[in-house]
Amino acid sequence: MLTPRWLAALTIPVMAGAALVSSAATATATTPQDEAYLAQLRAVGLTWPPQTEEALIGEAHLICYDLTWGWTPQQIADEVHQHLDKRGVTLLDIGTMVNAAHSTYCPGNVCDAPTLCT
Repeated sequence: MLTPRWLAALTIPVMAGAALVSSAATATATTPQDEAYLAQLRAVGLTWPPQTEEALIGEAHLICYDLTWGWTPQQIADEVHQHLDKRGVTLLDIGTMVNAAHSTYCPGNVCDAPTLCT
């Protein structure tokens, strides 16, 4: 089931997908957290074109938002992958993004919607 958040934010995953299947990375992170997140993606061999880091970082924040609302990491990865598979982004790549976002930006997130969380 698609949430309004995913429908409204479809452009970020598409940009992230384009970023992941393209060439070399140039970091323009603005915070130590941003650089740590991008470093985790680079460490597993993910690359993206220059000036697309903002989209990847934005997607990481949206991942935290979904985690807060009770989505599992697997549900998030499956949803994002559904949009990026045709661009050649693997589920493993998306899983890396989800795990890196969780560990970097929202490691202790707590569900704000208890009736939706399990």
